[in-house]
Parts: sequence; C-alpha cells; structure tokens
Amino acid sequence: MNVFIPFPIHADALAWLRANSRVRTITGDEPDAADWEKKADAVILRSTKISGDEIRRAARLKVIGRHGVGIDVVDLDAAREKGIKVLNAPFENTQSVAELAVGFMLALARRIPQAINHVRSGLWAEGRKADGCTELFENTVGFVGFGRIARKTATILKNGFSMKILAYAPRITDAAWNDLRDFVTPCKTLPELFASSSYVSIHVPKTKETINLIDANILAAAKKGMLLVNTSRGGIVDEQALYSALVNGTIRAAASDVFAKEPLDVDSPLLTLPNFIATPHYAGTTEDCLRRVSAAIARQTVAALFDEEDPAYRRL
Repeated sequence: MNVFIPFPIHADALAWLRANSRVRTITGDEPDAADWEKKADAVILRSTKISGDEIRRAARLKVIGRHGVGIDVVDLDAAREKGIKVLNAPFENTQSVAELAVGFMLALARRIPQAINHVRSGLWAEGRKADGCTELFENTVGFVGFGRIARKTATILKNGFSMKILAYAPRITDAAWNDLRDFVTPCKTLPELFASSSYVSIHVPKTKETINLIDANILAAAKKGMLLVNTSRGGIVDEQALYSALVNGTIRAAASDVFAKEPLDVDSPLLTLPNFIATPHYAGTTEDCLRRVSAAIARQTVAALFDEEDPAYRRL
C-alpha cells in the first residue's frame, strides 16, 4: 500500500510511516510523486487541495487523510462517488487554535501591535496612552459556532478572565444547551450575538451555508467598540464588508488568521488598516500541534487502509 504525502508533515510521523512495514511512503519531493495518481492507495493532505478530477483519475485511491480539521480541501462529492474514506484530525489542534484566538483578543484589546510600533518609532509617551485599550476581564465574548475549539477557547476565557460566554450555534439541540446552561448562554440569532458581545470569535466550518455568513448586515448589528476574531476559515467573513466596518468604526478592530484567497494579496485593503491584524493561516502551526496532528493522521490513514480506523476520525 502506497501513502502519498505532497506537503511535508512532522518528521516524527514521517519516520513512523517509513518504518511501518505495511505501507510505502512517497513524498512530494521524490521522483515517484509525479505518478502519484497511478500509485497512491492513500493521500495525506496538509495545505494541498485535491480536486474531483484528481480523485477520479487516482485508480487505487482508497483513503484521503486531512492533516487538520477542515475538509474543504477535498472534493467530497468525487470521494463519495468512488467510495473513498475521508479522515481528519479533529482533536489535536484544539489547544493551539484556542490559544491563538485568545492571543488575538489580547492583542486587539491592548493594542499590542500599535504599542510595539510606538516604541520602535520613538513615540514612547504616545504608546503609553490608554486610548482604545480595554480588558478582557468580566467582559462578554460571543462565539459563532460552539464546537470543540470554541468550547476550549471559552473555557480559557471564562476561567482566566471571568468572561461571560454567549454562543450562536443553531445545530445544538435544546437538550444540549440545557446541559451547558451553567457555562454558556445561547443566542437565537447572529444579530443578537453581535449586539450583545464586546468580543466575537468565529468557529464554524466552511460550507455553502457559512460562506459570507458574517456580512455587512451582521456587522452593522455589532455592539459599539466590538472586536472580531476569526480563526476558522476564510470566506466566512465578507472581507469587503469587514474592511468597510473597520474604516467606518462599525467595529473597533479585527484579527484574522484565514482569508478567502490564500496567500492574502499584499495589496489587500485590509492590510492598510491599523486596526486589523493578519496572520498566515498558522493557528495550528506550533511544534506541539504539528507533532500531534501528524501522528494522528498518519496512524489513522494507515489504519483506514486496513479497515481499522477509529470512527471518531472518519468524516466520509
């Protein structure tokens, strides 16, 4: 069985695969990579996408492993047509993404990038002004989506900063909300969430229903001075609407690790704004996280080739 890895994964996981007698590993820098569609029984994807045409041409392909949570890099219709198993690593990046979401909130609230620039520009006194600096402590944070990463983020904020937790997640049942009643207050609509929150953090997958979910109308409902954080997927926030909201003061500031088009164009209007922070889709890019995710998806992909995978990692 051949496992093709077009983009590097953690060295520990790659070593484990190479030592596994049940599979042969082909990486993107090897000569055999050019013919992967003829040879691969499994593919492990990190940032690379796999199209429907590639899936249909890959005659031996049985398993697609996604190094991370989002499976929007896979043409699921084509995979379903061919009966290909699609796996992801839904647990292993929870901590690292949650930490970045909290880090974004702190950076926006305390205007850390601006303070750094003041020091570097010799504007020490200007940088010490409290203008625009706020605290997380006992403020309200709203979550768009309330899955595993959102709950971890909320736990950090509630325990560490005594924040009040709100969430909009229409797929969560009334019974589940009841179980969470001491932890989070549900909101029935997105405008309600935005109007009630000093901070909003986005944690939903990219689907047909969530593309441009956060549009001009939703942003217009924001509480005065609200700060917005997105560590989920690009395209969920309408970037033109976000730009306008930041320029007009509809929201105070925003930070995003993800964009509709990646890499983000260096000429993006968002990058001209002092109240916007951009990072290069690196929420899960810590040594600790990469080691965990790579190990999990390597093991589960090999297991799936022999019908031994853990169902918790199976998406299709």
